[in-house]
Amino acid sequence: MNRTTSIEKLAYIDEVFEHTSDFVSRDAYIYEAHVHICYLETLVHYEETFDNLVNRLSLLHGKDNPIEQIGLSPSVRLNVPLTEIVNAILQGKLVIFPQEGYDNMLIEPSSVNMNRGITTAETENPIQTSLDAFTEDIFANISLIRNKMKIKNLHIQNFTLGSTLPRDVAVLYVDGQVDPKVVELIHTCLNDNAMMDVSNVQGLLKALKQPYYSLVPTYVTSELPSTTKHNLMDGRVILFLDHFPFSISFPSIISDFWEVQTDKDQLPLFMYLYRIIRIASLIIALTMPGLYVVLNSVNPELLRIQLAVSITNSREGVPYPVLVELLLMLFIIEMVIEASIRLPKSIGPTITMVGGIILGQAVVQARLVSYFLIIVVAGSTIAHFTMGTYMNTVSIRLYKYVVILFSAMYGILGLMVSIVLFCFYLGTITTFDVPYLSLSTKRVKNK
Repeated sequence: MNRTTSIEKLAYIDEVFEHTSDFVSRDAYIYEAHVHICYLETLVHYEETFDNLVNRLSLLHGKDNPIEQIGLSPSVRLNVPLTEIVNAILQGKLVIFPQEGYDNMLIEPSSVNMNRGITTAETENPIQTSLDAFTEDIFANISLIRNKMKIKNLHIQNFTLGSTLPRDVAVLYVDGQVDPKVVELIHTCLNDNAMMDVSNVQGLLKALKQPYYSLVPTYVTSELPSTTKHNLMDGRVILFLDHFPFSISFPSIISDFWEVQTDKDQLPLFMYLYRIIRIASLIIALTMPGLYVVLNSVNPELLRIQLAVSITNSREGVPYPVLVELLLMLFIIEMVIEASIRLPKSIGPTITMVGGIILGQAVVQARLVSYFLIIVVAGSTIAHFTMGTYMNTVSIRLYKYVVILFSAMYGILGLMVSIVLFCFYLGTITTFDVPYLSLSTKRVKNK
């Protein structure tokens, strides 16, 4: 290597990492060969890497010409351009600049172990299925899927998105089950937006050209490899985002509201029972608050006289209109839900349970809300969390306010119109040309 060129390259690299305290640029000896090495000590385990390199050379009898022996390794890249060297260092590679011979050598070092081990799921409750969960390591996640699906038609393709902040994305699908058009559209989106920085799921959805404002999610996330396996066999395309411990499945369809993939690990009769309960809960969560407004303030004549009198007596002394009373209580419940999610797990359930009970009892005794409203809000809130996925739970939590407003303005007619509008809206949604109201995401085979 030309010595002047080497000094210029090292000077450029030192300038790039001038304000990086974990960057190491030093001289070293590999047996008798004098080299200069560059790496990030927070990503590279230098001592272990050097020991492995020396041990390998001793087995190859490469003490007399160690640089040539290192260059023969298939995992070593030689004479890499300067711009790629900088990116390689940022990705945790170790760069060797020999005094003579090759211009530079890029090797895969022993990494500092920063990955979380495979543990049980934190956000999903697996029932009668495997308990392992995804981690932040994209390759570990793919390995979990490979262990569960030892089939030859499982296709995996890797992409890198972003220029300023590159991030790896893996696309998985089962050939023969998935619709080829969906795969083609996803690949096209990722290739067209290869330079777009993706720092979160919203950025990934933007790269995939998904609607920015959507009432229902066009994808399904899961922390469980067993659920992801079922999604693959159902003809969905799975995306893994590096440092994101969830799988992202496309497309989403209407049945995701009541279907949980791990139900298939139980008896069919039990599975159908669970799904019937979830469908009923979906209807209750969507309509019960609006129906409370209808029967109290707009169309009380729909009730039997005994029930109408009972509800009226429960609201005796409440100073607010029914709509204000309902929205006040729902807002309190929303705060309790968010608090239970954000608080540490050691105190979260205790605080929210005690706070909910005390607060609910206090507002009733203060005559701010009625006893009947407490039953309605509690029932609809419990019904929310029976949905198939958390994302769909949020969709129903959001749209129920639209139902409440229509019910307050137009009574029972407004309630029915809001439900019909919701169905019409679902009918307009497509994800990679797959209608949201599809019965299945599997490939439709020509007869």
